[in-house]
Amino acid sequence: MKPSPHPESSTQNLPMILTLSIIGIMVAFLAHSTQAQPCFWPQSPLFDPLIPNSISFIPPTGSTEFSGKTSTTGERVFFYLHGLGGTGTSWNIVASRTAYGGSSGYPARQVVFDMPYTYLQNGSLQDAALDIDAELNSRAWNAQQIHGISPGENIVIAHSLGGLEALLLDSLYEDSLNFTRPFGGIIMLGSAIGGSDAAFALSSWGQNGAVQFVEDACSILSNPWLWMPSFLPPLRWFGSLDPLVQQAIQTSCSSLSNVLIPFALGRFNQPLVAEVQSLSPWPLNLSQRSPKIPVVQLYGVEEEPVFWRTAYSMYQSDSIGLSLAQDPFGFDEDDFLVDWASDQMARYQAQTLLAQASAQAHAQAQCQAWLNPVASIYHAWQRQRAEEQSVAAAKAHQWYAQANNVFKEYIGAREIGMAHEGYWCRCRGDEDPPFTWTIVAQASDCYSNDPYAQCHVWPRWEVQITERPNDGIVLASSAGNLPGAVAHIELPQTNHQQMRNSQYTRDVFKRLFNGQIPGGPFFMTSLR
Repeated sequence: MKPSPHPESSTQNLPMILTLSIIGIMVAFLAHSTQAQPCFWPQSPLFDPLIPNSISFIPPTGSTEFSGKTSTTGERVFFYLHGLGGTGTSWNIVASRTAYGGSSGYPARQVVFDMPYTYLQNGSLQDAALDIDAELNSRAWNAQQIHGISPGENIVIAHSLGGLEALLLDSLYEDSLNFTRPFGGIIMLGSAIGGSDAAFALSSWGQNGAVQFVEDACSILSNPWLWMPSFLPPLRWFGSLDPLVQQAIQTSCSSLSNVLIPFALGRFNQPLVAEVQSLSPWPLNLSQRSPKIPVVQLYGVEEEPVFWRTAYSMYQSDSIGLSLAQDPFGFDEDDFLVDWASDQMARYQAQTLLAQASAQAHAQAQCQAWLNPVASIYHAWQRQRAEEQSVAAAKAHQWYAQANNVFKEYIGAREIGMAHEGYWCRCRGDEDPPFTWTIVAQASDCYSNDPYAQCHVWPRWEVQITERPNDGIVLASSAGNLPGAVAHIELPQTNHQQMRNSQYTRDVFKRLFNGQIPGGPFFMTSLR
């Protein structure tokens, strides 16, 4: 008589039996599903890209109101005003070489050197203007006492926000009981007289777009699939323990925050930025008011891609560097980030194509190995990994490809909208198929020669992209459209940061100081 099996034996084997059963069911299910998978790789549909409508900027005709206002043949003072987030050192070398010594192709003038200073930016535009007024009047008085220079002979050379402040002062000086005018002419460079969308979109006072721009890039470019070798298992579920993930996040975020847009946290976070928006009172008033003294507007039109060029120039910051110490108008190279971004796009595009090829190969192998459950599962796993890597690389490529357009939308240089373009018309009779659609200009144009036909009309809309010339921060239409200015001069291939130290700026300054700008003889300044 055989001994009866131990009652606990079947109980102990039950978990193993259930596990094997579940595995068997999963293998059978996967094998069946792979058998049903089509052995081809689906292709994404292709869409023709929209062609932007580029609107050129034509500045107004210069005013001749001050054509008879001439300047002294002796010494005068140039007051330099920096832009948003800048300091007095932004202009110091240009100021020094203009007063004495000159530089290559730029002779010195009879100008008493006046060290540019830093005005306050922690209040309103008017607070800053009062600070500037007090400083300039003090310096103008000293120049008059020491050198005999009349305050009306002095010139303000102002970059960006400094130009707004100079025009604001010009309006305040109409109140002669409370203010005394310390200068008689203004040269503005890249000043957003019509306001700036960048001031609102990029600053923390507005949309905080600069920070969002970096955070979006961080999220996309630090994806572990872009950094991990395909043969290593993904550890993204334990990101704090994975050194590759930490390296990806640190490298992506730090480079973008510190290199690409360093103005994200500093330049656009001054309190007075809120008053530089396009619909704020000061830009609205100043853009419609003719100045009481001769004003020359210089505006930049940077070549594409404006974001990478402006970002590189911003990255150079206000520290002039050795090259500009030798030539204060040698700040024209801005291709570094353009080339770097192109390399990154090529890198991620190649990674996308390789991952897609790998996914396709594993998909085909999966189809062919449907009789081998283990091989089928392996190829399905590898296919999924390759697809995730392909998606991550495609997003990274798209970020670099679209970064310029996204940035231009922030600064108002690119707009995407819908335009009403005619109507869709469809007519059908009792015998005609209802599949014919035609485009008509007017709703009344939708009719049929068949008196029994029924016609229907629907509005037709098209997506339109509009782009405007800009310097990477300010639109040309905002910086070069002041009524009553004696001249509006374009600085080609020049972004907002370059225009203080560009070769084009040097050439315009020479023409101004030589008296070669029509309507602006006041700016003529004798050679030293």
